[in-house]
Amino acid sequence: MPDFPNEIDLLSLFQCEPTLLEEAKDYPFYYNEATYRFSNGEEDFIVHLSPSYGEVKIQVMKRDSNRLVSLLDLKRVEKMEITADKKDHSSILLTVINEDTQQMIEMDFKPYFKQLFNEHLTR
Repeated sequence: MPDFPNEIDLLSLFQCEPTLLEEAKDYPFYYNEATYRFSNGEEDFIVHLSPSYGEVKIQVMKRDSNRLVSLLDLKRVEKMEITADKKDHSSILLTVINEDTQQMIEMDFKPYFKQLFNEHLTR
C-alpha cells in the first residue's frame, strides 16, 4: 500500500485546495484523485495525485513564457514524503521501488524548482 501524506499536510505544502475527481467527491482522500495548481512566482505547477494507486504526475511550466520545464509521470510511487514545508522552502521526496533498483526523486517547489533523480541498485 503506497505511503502518502494526508490531505491536511498536502494543503499546507501546496498552499491551495485540490480539485477532486467529481464522481468520487465522497470518497476518502486516499482513494480519490487530487489535482493541485499553484505557483512559486517563477514556475507554475500542476500536481496530480492518486495515492491509493501510487500515481504522481507533476508538470512544471516557466511562468513568463509558459514553456514546459519538467514533466514527471510516475505510476508506482511507493512513498511520498514532505521533506520541507516552510514559507520560503518546500520540497518532497518520492520513492519508487523496482525489482533491482530503488529510485529517489527529490523535488523543490520553493523558492525555485529543482529536481534530483537518484537510482540505487538493490541487488
